[in-house]
Amino acid sequence: MQPRDTIHQQRRMQWSVNADVDYPCRAQVDGQVWHLRLNDFPEAPRYSLLINGEVVQDIEDWPPAWQRPAHP
Repeated sequence: MQPRDTIHQQRRMQWSVNADVDYPCRAQVDGQVWHLRLNDFPEAPRYSLLINGEVVQDIEDWPPAWQRPAHP
């Protein structure tokens, strides 16, 4: 069985731009709201993944399965 964080990172998904600069990316996944939070890199991991407002993991590098949002 894969660790939960690996499962999140392997899921193919498209992120959209969010208006909040601290949480610049948003996605709707199986009825849940996912956000990426920008952290104080390099003192902290680059991103934190939040699902329905709860931090579920920290992420150093953008997962290859995730499509970055198109910035306006």
